[in-house]
Amino acid sequence: MAWYDNAVFYHIYPLGLCGCAHENDGQPTPGAFQKLNDWAAHAADIGCTAIYIGPLFESGSHGYDTIDYRRVDRRLGTNEEFKEFVANCHARGQHVIVDGVFNHVGWNFFAFDDVVRNGENSKYKNWFYHLQFPVERPEDPETYPTYECFGYERMMPKTNTCNPEVQDYFCEVGRYWVREFDIDGWRLDVASEINDGFWRAFRQAVKEEKPECILIGEVWETAQHWLNGDIFDSTMNYDFRKHCRRFFAEQSIDAAEFDARVTNMRMRYKLPVLYAQLNLLDSHDVSRFYSLCEKDPARMQLAVLFQMTFTGIPSVFYGDERGIYGLQEAEYRHEMTWSQEPPALAEFYKKAMHLRTEHPALCRGSYHTVKAEKKNRLYGYERTDEKEKITVFLNNQSAAAEIPPMNGKILWQQGYEEKNNSLAPMGFAVFTQEV
Repeated sequence: MAWYDNAVFYHIYPLGLCGCAHENDGQPTPGAFQKLNDWAAHAADIGCTAIYIGPLFESGSHGYDTIDYRRVDRRLGTNEEFKEFVANCHARGQHVIVDGVFNHVGWNFFAFDDVVRNGENSKYKNWFYHLQFPVERPEDPETYPTYECFGYERMMPKTNTCNPEVQDYFCEVGRYWVREFDIDGWRLDVASEINDGFWRAFRQAVKEEKPECILIGEVWETAQHWLNGDIFDSTMNYDFRKHCRRFFAEQSIDAAEFDARVTNMRMRYKLPVLYAQLNLLDSHDVSRFYSLCEKDPARMQLAVLFQMTFTGIPSVFYGDERGIYGLQEAEYRHEMTWSQEPPALAEFYKKAMHLRTEHPALCRGSYHTVKAEKKNRLYGYERTDEKEKITVFLNNQSAAAEIPPMNGKILWQQGYEEKNNSLAPMGFAVFTQEV
């Protein structure tokens, strides 16, 4: 998938960005898709070449308790509006992927509703796990349900994806959104909790519709098992976030420890898989990185520069570039308005993204550590392809630091003094030279 090799993603949680009501009362949020389109256009302006939007389908509350897999959530708008959204993104040169939530469904999903109404006579009783009849929807959250559910969430019954009927149903869902709306791939929710046979069938179905579709699994742990070429093309790299949190946000490890962690992360995958990892600082499931940085733009900027110059595919969660913060779900899934904009941080994101897209070595080049010492947080590394070597130094500490003499041209710097080869506290320097 050539388009994915050089992608920079903008991740939109649409119900949050648009300020939709938490409970789905069937009422659309005025102008939701216009707002989504405006933010996708903004993402293109700052350098994002792909949009990950989700959850998208009709649900009862937060989007991950799906009711109807063939309909856009009414709080956002209509299927036709989404089709237009995809077309607009494609016209800007952006690709679009959506959430696939197949591990569990919502209470009012047709098959589960049939099981509640018809009990053991339901033709869908084998679509779910460990049913105890009669199956009821317990209103009391302290009441343990008579069926298996996701994460003890009673309103999300777990689906039996080993059942061929369930597989066929969800594979057709995968085909439907590719065929009818021309989406470019799927991000697959709680992928590690679903059996491999289902994922192989889903992959075949989607790739038959559009071979260049990308499949990105949500796997929080090491993901070699899913990345052998027959299941996913990529996974969400939460280890990347974890290591960046320790080094940049908390400043609790030194450069040597950070490099050891980064090296381990790089060495566990073959190169094609390493280049495909979706590297994120934020998502809809974790606290905002800016909050972890204690709203310190300097720490945030160094982390962003590392994200944009490291191996893999960067993914920016909506509003990161505008200084959105929050530790709890209600905060980090916050509605976005144009007024929430620290200009320096927004401009930094734009420059960092364009740096990546303008220099192929930062997308597909090799990686080599230049500087990473104990009891120090100066970190340096090189990205090299057949035409160019780019060297990056990040001084993630409160003291100035000396860097090796560089022969290349400066691409970007903050706090660099060439005459004594030093970086100011929290400074950085990016150099380029021909090879």
